[in-house]
Amino acid sequence: MVMEFKAFRGQHDGSVKESVGRVDDIGDNDVLIKLTHAGLCFTDVHHIELGNALGHEPTGNIVETGKDVRHLKVGDMVGYGYNHGSCDDCDECRLGNDTLCNDRKLYGQVDLDFGGFGEYAKLNERFVHKIPEGMAPEHAAPLQCAGATVFAPFLKHDIKPIHRVGVIGIGGLGHLALQVANKWGCSVGAFTTSENKVAEAKSFGAHDVIVTKRADGKSFVPEKEEEKFDFIFCSVSSQLSSPLGRLLDCLKARGTIIPLGVDFGKFETNRYFSLLARENKVVTASDHAREQGRGSLVATRYEHQKMLEFCARHDIKPAVEVLDLNEKNLNIAFERLQKNDVRYRFVLKHQE
Repeated sequence: MVMEFKAFRGQHDGSVKESVGRVDDIGDNDVLIKLTHAGLCFTDVHHIELGNALGHEPTGNIVETGKDVRHLKVGDMVGYGYNHGSCDDCDECRLGNDTLCNDRKLYGQVDLDFGGFGEYAKLNERFVHKIPEGMAPEHAAPLQCAGATVFAPFLKHDIKPIHRVGVIGIGGLGHLALQVANKWGCSVGAFTTSENKVAEAKSFGAHDVIVTKRADGKSFVPEKEEEKFDFIFCSVSSQLSSPLGRLLDCLKARGTIIPLGVDFGKFETNRYFSLLARENKVVTASDHAREQGRGSLVATRYEHQKMLEFCARHDIKPAVEVLDLNEKNLNIAFERLQKNDVRYRFVLKHQE
């Protein structure tokens, strides 16, 4: 029997409207979640004209379980990630790469009738994560995508405490990446275009800050090799293409640039020889990548779970602005997000 409830969907004109969401019967291994909070991610902007139920950074409480559910119970506070299903039988699933399964269930591609901005969600328990004790739901919500996105590269690329990590952009992703890198034990540098963000970057964990738009017109590239970076996370896709050459110069030999933000434009460089000469890499979000150094799509279940544990252990929290979930506030949040007018993640709170 299909269950219907309030949900919010994007429209062709770029607005968001209150609509109807749906989930079907609870299977033996499924849980039904009554959602309480959901973060707003820029990926939701990319999906706004598709008509699906919006939201992929949800937290809520389990209200019903299938008869074979073993690891979760009614009342548990939980969340789920960008990918919420796979076959569990193919080679990629057996390797732990459920995000590369041909039957993966990615936000905006399947299960289009429920999302974080709807009242309920139904998922197989294998893709549902219990929120650690003591973590507030409004802080846990943005971690389901933003937190997982910035944390996964530390595992995928074997980043160690001895490495120097740079973060471009102190925004929704960047302010979390700075915190994770700091607590990971790395030497952390932040790249920003403004002197006004130096103190804030340091408050999130940067040990030093590189201002890329200097009043004296001088290059921002570190002069000393030891001040350069083993890894640079680019959290703002628009800041990658044009200064790529200078960013490559900020890398140590065999250093890697890791783009985190989604972009649908061209990726070009005239610094091909620089990549060869110093054995540098720019990893890409390739759907079919597997081996280290070829990129990642979204966090796997293992990476997602370890991210939650790590953030809870080190008290890593997103900076959030909480709004009541209704049509007016959701449209305001979408509009402000596209103007970069949020510090640093919107969280919409479902009404009782």
